[in-house]
Amino acid sequence: MSNQYPKLISTACVAVLTGVLAHAPAIAQAWKPTQAIEFISPSGAGSGADQVVRAIEQVIVGNKLLPVPMAVLNKPGAGGDIAWRWLSQNGAGGHHISLLTGNLLSNQITGRSTLSYTDLTCMAQLFSEASGIAVRTESPIKDGKDLLERLRKDPASVTAAVGTAFGGSGHIALALAAKSVGSDPKKLKVVVFPGFAQALAALLGGHIDIVLNPASSLIPQMQEGKLRAIAVSTPERVGGALAQVPTLHELGAKGVHIEAFRAMVGPKAMQANQLAYWEGVLKRMTDTADWKKEVEHRGWMASFKGAKDCHSGIKAQHELMQEGLTALGLAKN
Repeated sequence: MSNQYPKLISTACVAVLTGVLAHAPAIAQAWKPTQAIEFISPSGAGSGADQVVRAIEQVIVGNKLLPVPMAVLNKPGAGGDIAWRWLSQNGAGGHHISLLTGNLLSNQITGRSTLSYTDLTCMAQLFSEASGIAVRTESPIKDGKDLLERLRKDPASVTAAVGTAFGGSGHIALALAAKSVGSDPKKLKVVVFPGFAQALAALLGGHIDIVLNPASSLIPQMQEGKLRAIAVSTPERVGGALAQVPTLHELGAKGVHIEAFRAMVGPKAMQANQLAYWEGVLKRMTDTADWKKEVEHRGWMASFKGAKDCHSGIKAQHELMQEGLTALGLAKN
């Protein structure tokens, strides 16, 4: 019997050692941030995208989901290209992240930028939202049906701010709406501004007729009585403060269903362990009561997808926007 003990001990030691070694790669690959996080906002303060960035930052910080501080850094300009290009060139290390909007895709398709969605790493898709169409409270454009009728008669009779770059989801939604009532989308009179704050000032000053922006960004001005939201671009009405705003489809622009997705991205050089860490943080964020409240309040459509599905979703969105921008005569790539 005693001769068996050394064998039993040896077998036990081998089992323990094997278990330790099996877990060693996982331990070695573990990563967490060691310095402050810079959350790069791709547009000016107060814009639709910047509001999303700050909402995300507040929920993450408020729920203590990071072991280090996080701060928002605005890098507006060129339809977000300045921020995303900076991220792609300087963001290695896992301590710099940004919000992805459709402008990244449209900028490349229209030839405004050579930066592609494949030059960044998609960490997670958080939600999608409608493009909202709004007018100033005293606007002669009564409602969405009135707008469509004006577009039918003369698409150049209405001046529209369509975001921070041509070819975004708002621009495509307006183009498809014009096309649906028999007008030529290429004749639309559209302008872009560095951020929503400038577009809002132009609208309230009577220099433009309508704005198309992420619907959530319209809510504060609606509540203050400055704006009237007259349509949204989604297949069904959205909730919250926008519950009474009709869709373009129900107003007569049949089949106009454009949703703007919102995803979180890091640099292309992001390591697998860094990606896994951020995917986990963002999933936990979307599970918080604070985030769910934010989603409901802003009329967002929650649709969390991890890194793999996020990449597939962006690819599909790229194909859709390629089709829409080709119809507008704006596609160059």
